[in-house]
Amino acid sequence: MLFAIVMNVCLQADAAQCRQERIEIAGQALACLVNGQPAVVEWGQDHPGWIVKSWKCRPA
Repeated sequence: MLFAIVMNVCLQADAAQCRQERIEIAGQALACLVNGQPAVVEWGQDHPGWIVKSWKCRPA
């Protein structure tokens, strides 16, 4: 099954500029939860101008 990490991210320079980003995760729901935190951290490191406000796992 395919799950997605759905993140709400905002620009550091303008917190009113927000959008949703998705990261696809293959496997069961538990895999999404276990791998979610490291994936969100990695996304944040790759996108230094953005702040992850929240994230959740959802079926893709």
